[in-house]
Amino acid sequence: MTESSSSNIFEALQHGLTQAKSVQTPGEVHGTLTGMLCIDNAARGAQAVEDVESDMLDSALDALREMTLEGLFDPDLSFKPLLPDDEVELERRVQALARWCAGFLYGLSADGEFDLSRLSAEVREVVGDLTELSRAGLTAEDSDGESAEGDYAELVEYVRVGVQMIFLELQPKREGPAKRESLH
Repeated sequence: MTESSSSNIFEALQHGLTQAKSVQTPGEVHGTLTGMLCIDNAARGAQAVEDVESDMLDSALDALREMTLEGLFDPDLSFKPLLPDDEVELERRVQALARWCAGFLYGLSADGEFDLSRLSAEVREVVGDLTELSRAGLTAEDSDGESAEGDYAELVEYVRVGVQMIFLELQPKREGPAKRESLH
């Protein structure tokens, strides 16, 4: 996903969610969808939005699902969480990142099959960190200067790589037609 395409997707999803009177944010929906896809890569996009039904929104979510899976399965690790552009004030971006993480954790556990104890220690640590990030906020002194922007960028990169690790650990264990095939 390029920077401008993710911006367009974020705005389109925001518009669709608003039109459908959903209380969820685009980041939260993408996080939920990504978590669901880590457990079952056959999950449908519409499963990530619980409070509304809209055919237009469903087709947009299916497109988001395809782009998300493409990024997660990409050997170059191109997955990116769907978050507001860098032009948006830092406080709103931090809130969006926290909601993305909360959505992701919800998506992981939504079907009741997620068992943290079966994961490697490294991935369990990432899940713990994402839990902490789901409660992230910004204080007045945190929001000043370039260091805050750099810290935010590092957090987004950590989430991106951490989610990729979770996906790669969970997906090879999947059974059935949706199982990821490896090339030798």
